[in-house]
Amino acid sequence: MALSKDLTEGSIHRHLLAFAFPLIISNIMQALYNAVDMYFTGRFMGTEGMTGVSVSGPVINVMLMFISGFGVGVSVVIAKYIAHDREEVLKKAANTAIVLFMSAAVVISVFGFLLTPTILRLIATPDEAYSYALKYLRIVFCGMIFTIGYNLICALQRGFGDSRSSMYFVLAATIVNIILDYVFMGIMKMDVAGAAFATVISQGLSFIMGIMYFRRRKHVVTFSPRDLCFEKNIALELIANGLPSAGQQVSVHFSNLCMTGMANSFGLSSAAAYGIAVKLDSFAILPCSAVNDAVASFSAQNLGAGKEKRALSAITEGRKMAAIYVLAVFITIFFFCGKLAGIFTNDAEVIEIAVSYLRIACFMYFLYAIVYPAQGFLKGSGSSGFVLLNSLFIQYAVKIPVAYAMTHFTLLGLRGIAATWIITPVFSATTYPLYIKKGRWRRHWNLNNSED
Repeated sequence: MALSKDLTEGSIHRHLLAFAFPLIISNIMQALYNAVDMYFTGRFMGTEGMTGVSVSGPVINVMLMFISGFGVGVSVVIAKYIAHDREEVLKKAANTAIVLFMSAAVVISVFGFLLTPTILRLIATPDEAYSYALKYLRIVFCGMIFTIGYNLICALQRGFGDSRSSMYFVLAATIVNIILDYVFMGIMKMDVAGAAFATVISQGLSFIMGIMYFRRRKHVVTFSPRDLCFEKNIALELIANGLPSAGQQVSVHFSNLCMTGMANSFGLSSAAAYGIAVKLDSFAILPCSAVNDAVASFSAQNLGAGKEKRALSAITEGRKMAAIYVLAVFITIFFFCGKLAGIFTNDAEVIEIAVSYLRIACFMYFLYAIVYPAQGFLKGSGSSGFVLLNSLFIQYAVKIPVAYAMTHFTLLGLRGIAATWIITPVFSATTYPLYIKKGRWRRHWNLNNSED
């Protein structure tokens, strides 16, 4: 099959590393979009402008994680059809996914633009930063088709076993984003609008480069309007595989949005500090997410080829990879969080609050190294429904109530949110291994494949 990679033979560790490493770089580069915007607004506009951008990050992430969750479903379906060597169905699945994603981009752009004021009020955006957040978010929503298009390309490439190509696209876009941020804000004095336009333009570059890659390589997926189709049965399969993952991702990031609202309620300095801390945390969590995606695609291909033991072995190998990375990040964050926070702001009070938060929250990284590979296997085996239910319970029965209690009924204040981030992953670190060990995932895999 053209441009697909066989993950069913050879070293598991090398396959996962080759697959996950480009994803780690890509995820870090994507995280840099908002981080770079925060840096330049902090330097050129002060705490108010930076806070306007930082509080926008979790809002955008809710939308993107919904699309990213559907992307997992696309990757799993594509990987399964590759393993079954069904190229014609594969082509229809990819083109149906394109129609679904582009339709979603239009809907999210329109409703995001219209609901931005309501969203910002719901998360208690500080008055000093409100106008900046409003302007930044609305411009980003207008360019959502590029961001969503790029995420679709990444999902398709992961399904084909290729995570390297999209890394180059996002690397080029990140460099462009940095240059444009400086030009728009430092030279043209465009305030947060410059940061937003830089993000939209650079994401557009990623999307265009991805389309050119598929077209020039004469891939089975062409992005040609002539090939676009909407096959109802395939669309339902994509939705069945993607909706639980999308729901799980949204449940996590919507609860994170609630946490942002709690942090914002403590005032401008706490809101700014929390925005910085969350951004630094993301550089530790996103690589675990890359391992999650690698294990999902690897598991889907190997289960499709009837290699259950090999698919299960990816969990252990994924945990080893994630553990090495999070240890390095933990040491960096714990000992140098003050200097890292100082990259974004010169405000001593904001830096002090960020440090006190990060030195508690950074212990959660080790738990994510355990949880994410197991979650990836469950997604790859078609058990995204269990992942969703597990996530809903954790986010809304555990995390939000615990965070509220810790911030309002103890002396921890904002640090109560940091403590909550450590407590909540413990549940998944217990439930996922038990579910896998009992073999309940097999029922979902057999059910999904009995329909082929």
